[in-house]
Amino acid sequence: MNDQTKKATSCESVMFADVSGSTVLYETVGDMAAFEAIARCIALMKSQAEASGGRIVKTIGDEVMVVFPNAEHAMQAAIDMQLAVAELPSIAGLSMSLRIGLHHGSLLPDDSGDVFGDTVNIAARLRELASAGQILTSKETVDLLSTRWRQMVRQLYSIQVRGKRQPTELYEAIWQLSADLTVAGSDAQSSAESSLLTLRHGDRCIEMSQFSTPGLLTIGRGANMSIVVHDRHASRIHASIERRDGRYVLIDCSSNGTRITIDGGHELLLRRDEVTLWGHGWISFGPSATDESERVEFHCARCTTLGFK
Repeated sequence: MNDQTKKATSCESVMFADVSGSTVLYETVGDMAAFEAIARCIALMKSQAEASGGRIVKTIGDEVMVVFPNAEHAMQAAIDMQLAVAELPSIAGLSMSLRIGLHHGSLLPDDSGDVFGDTVNIAARLRELASAGQILTSKETVDLLSTRWRQMVRQLYSIQVRGKRQPTELYEAIWQLSADLTVAGSDAQSSAESSLLTLRHGDRCIEMSQFSTPGLLTIGRGANMSIVVHDRHASRIHASIERRDGRYVLIDCSSNGTRITIDGGHELLLRRDEVTLWGHGWISFGPSATDESERVEFHCARCTTLGFK
């Protein structure tokens, strides 16, 4: 086996990190002030990444791509980057923050030092899904962490990444601790036998569990839907919720997309994609939601801890 083949089959951690809200920053403070603020963020991102053994692959606008030798180095860098940027002064009342996605797996390098493959695609997708100030990673990456590092992540939900047969389980790295966080491995994670999904729309309340029949619920403007909505952004057959091995998977079938908003600020826009529902939040219709938008409230929890917040 030659050196090039060894490089192509090696496993490393890929990170994508960008400055959240850069467009709003440019609109608010102007090109020069925004450019300088983003440049400070990028400089911190690079220095923290290199301090943890990362190699800067490239910088595109307000985004940095880094490769690390292992998952723990990548996790350390991600947390250090968030902490460093959080200490920067706000600009015109706007705080600086990052969105970070990282994934560990096989890489295909080229002569320029760039890398390609599924690992890169998944890391980029996680960065897209991350909210401001959030670090998202995958189960494959978390499985490589030591016990100390695993105590600093919590399980979120599953997504279907294009080109991948199996769903990717998402985890969030906790760098701002609070009392109500549930970390990976906690007893609070519901089992397949005890999970229950409660949906509320107007005066109607629907429950799905291992005992409910059928194991499929539909949402849309069509009169034959399980939950009939009237939002003008909704399709006649907009989405469905399917029970799979104790999980509740929302599948978007619409023209305009389905927005998921979860307590804690997590938001996700589905377009012909699917996601495992978790926690407490709302389902709305179309690419944007307002106070007037029609919503379906959901709560996924253990049977012993039901009830809307």
